[in-house]
Amino acid sequence: MTRIYAPRAPRTPRPRRWLPLLRPACGALLAAACALAAAADLEPRQAKVVFVCEHGSAKSLVAASLFNRIAEERGLSVRAISRAVSEKTVDHSVPAPLVKNMAQDGFEVGGFTPVPLRAEEAAHADQVVVIAYDGAVDSAAGAPVEHWNDIAPVGTEYATARDRLQSHIEQLLLKVGQPAVPAR
Repeated sequence: MTRIYAPRAPRTPRPRRWLPLLRPACGALLAAACALAAAADLEPRQAKVVFVCEHGSAKSLVAASLFNRIAEERGLSVRAISRAVSEKTVDHSVPAPLVKNMAQDGFEVGGFTPVPLRAEEAAHADQVVVIAYDGAVDSAAGAPVEHWNDIAPVGTEYATARDRLQSHIEQLLLKVGQPAVPAR
């Protein structure tokens, strides 16, 4: 007796019951990874150079932005952050005219929120640079501090201030810049 087998109809895939259970776990894991990556940008050990100005929203922001761009272009591993002198002097946002000027130079800083310098950040920095501020920076006590007091106001003389900051940054990079370690 010969049996003739008829071809089976294509099987419709069964819904995977475990998939809905996995989605929230993946979302939480992704959120945690993103939070860790964002926190890594602010960890004191990551900031090798800390630029400090009175309000943390102008000169130090321009300096840190320029520094990071130049360091990245040169393949250097050193990075910088912008900070205000203290809780009492910190601005709540970046002034609109500065946002516009920096955007013309390719820096998007409209969402940046200035924060005051913390002692841990200064302690772990290779260099703290205080820009156009003569008062005491208590959080930087014991850290290597350099003062740049020849910087024009960025609100009224943006191009002059930017160019002078870049000149200082070139010299600073000679001191603290290290080639980035290639990824394996």
